Amino acid sequence: MKISIVRKAKLENIRSASGVEVVDGIIYILSDDASCLYKIKHDLTLLEKVELYKSSSGATEQIPKAEKADLECMGQLSINGYKHLLLLGSGSKSPMRDKGFLIKLPTNYNRKHLVWEINVSSLYNLLRSHDEISAEGDINLEGLAFGEENVYLFNRGNRSGSYNVALSFNKPEFIEYIQGHTDATPFPSVQKIELPEIKGVPAAFTGADFFDQRYWFTCAAEDSPNAYDDGPIAGSMIGYMNIAEDYNGRFMEQRLSVKVLATAMEEGKEFSGKIESISVYEKDRENTYTAVAVTDSDGGESELLLLDIQL
Repeated sequence: MKISIVRKAKLENIRSASGVEVVDGIIYILSDDASCLYKIKHDLTLLEKVELYKSSSGATEQIPKAEKADLECMGQLSINGYKHLLLLGSGSKSPMRDKGFLIKLPTNYNRKHLVWEINVSSLYNLLRSHDEISAEGDINLEGLAFGEENVYLFNRGNRSGSYNVALSFNKPEFIEYIQGHTDATPFPSVQKIELPEIKGVPAAFTGADFFDQRYWFTCAAEDSPNAYDDGPIAGSMIGYMNIAEDYNGRFMEQRLSVKVLATAMEEGKEFSGKIESISVYEKDRENTYTAVAVTDSDGGESELLLLDIQL
């Protein structure tokens, strides 16, 4: 796989970008220390800041680390034929990061974004208790992708004993849960995913997407001791996983198989920044895709990358 950065642009006044989704040509960008969702055009013109919540300090951007929701996951889904976005906190600190937001996107009949805050504490507490996810009872959810049958959450591993895992949920059950239509907490199938080291630092998940029957993901090698603190970045990679059927002695279940990982190239050199999320939105020709990705400099201005991906 060859990944080329076709264009790179600073995201003016958007810091700590953590998620990106392209919906009908509109780019939605999530920031982990902002209480709004950014809606921008392809030329990076800001169209709207969609308010999600109010912080105790009154700040809407650059919310202090101790009180931010740390929204790291964003996925696109359809409910009753209408397009929605689901945003989820990382869960790396409870209870302020155990929240999410379900957003119904504008239609011809209602031009506004409809926002519902959701509490996912029951799900996150379940994940914290699962020793295949973390040996220390912590989680750090970084990626969300809605497939055709399943929903995947991706946990970011760290040196304190949390693992790089893909958490697979039954899609209808998961959507019922986030809408608050059931008291039952969805139970995931857990699969550990092996990722390489970059310059001696283990890579860990930072984002995910689903497009053309593939689960795309981003990962970065951040030398951090735990799920809460930041650390120096050794590099980033982008890859995809295919779905395979696995018989575990009782029934067939979907498993993910990492097919390829590659580093984005910029003018012949490896991109050294922290790639936080990816949205693959177009298949130009056979085995060639167009995507956008966002970077995070942990407090500084973020960048938007336009990518050409050749398999």
